[in-house]
Amino acid sequence: MPNTAFKPPSRAAGYSNTKSSRNLWQGSSAPQSLTTQQQKEAALQDEVTQTPRRSAMPTIAVGLFTAICMLLLWWGIAAIGNYPAFILPTPLVVGQRMWAMLLDGSLLGHFWTTTLEAGLGFLVALLAGIFLGYLIAHSVLLERLLSPYLAVSQGLPVVALAPLLVLWVQDDLPRKVVIVALIVFFPILVNTIVGVRSIERSMLEVARMSGANLLQTIYYVELPLALRPLLGGVRLGLMLSITGAVVGEFVSSGSGLGFLLMLGRGLFDTTLVFVGLVALAVLAILAYATITLLEKALITWEE
Repeated sequence: MPNTAFKPPSRAAGYSNTKSSRNLWQGSSAPQSLTTQQQKEAALQDEVTQTPRRSAMPTIAVGLFTAICMLLLWWGIAAIGNYPAFILPTPLVVGQRMWAMLLDGSLLGHFWTTTLEAGLGFLVALLAGIFLGYLIAHSVLLERLLSPYLAVSQGLPVVALAPLLVLWVQDDLPRKVVIVALIVFFPILVNTIVGVRSIERSMLEVARMSGANLLQTIYYVELPLALRPLLGGVRLGLMLSITGAVVGEFVSSGSGLGFLLMLGRGLFDTTLVFVGLVALAVLAILAYATITLLEKALITWEE
């Protein structure tokens, strides 16, 4: 290994795509002047900065149009069928009920409970999934040892394990965090393995030959090149975290949107059930928008 210190590539030059990243690493090992290398990086930087970014307004407009169409369809079915409120309430009735619950603060309390449970469980699964997925991606032995147990863990439904968690975990919040983490963990793990293994081995070897240590290799090579599949797992896991929180609230809870659904069903209050469903839809949209904005902020070389 050469004694020269490792010089990381610029973000624009190194992260534009897999092909350009490969050319950069191969070019760093070839004998060329520093001026030529700087000119190439400057040209790539200009190309990236001058590329017009797509506006988010068309996406927002399409989303709003779809939501309006769904509301009109809901309203039309309820009006044409002339269903009573306990069968199919109209959007106006549900909106009035939601507004009343917003004013007294009960809906925000349930919303925050589900958000907290989903967020904490997602963070636990994210850290565990990325860490273990990275180790498995680099170790065939570890994959052979853990793969059967990971497959079995996904074959066992969390709903069947939830009653046992009620006995084993006494506190309400940690129990729901465990349920969410169990549901979210596997997609993040699999996408991390796929992302890391999709990187060409020659690029890792060139990075090490250039003097990069483990942390530099992860940050400058593996992370940017595995970011797309990794964010795909994060997106899926974030959506599943809401489902996991609701499942945990179905089992045992005194608050949360899942508890709201159970309460409405027990009281035969269909309007309250729809309030919970609409609130869950809003939470899912916010989660999806967050990960989409994060993806656009991190992956700037794919426009």
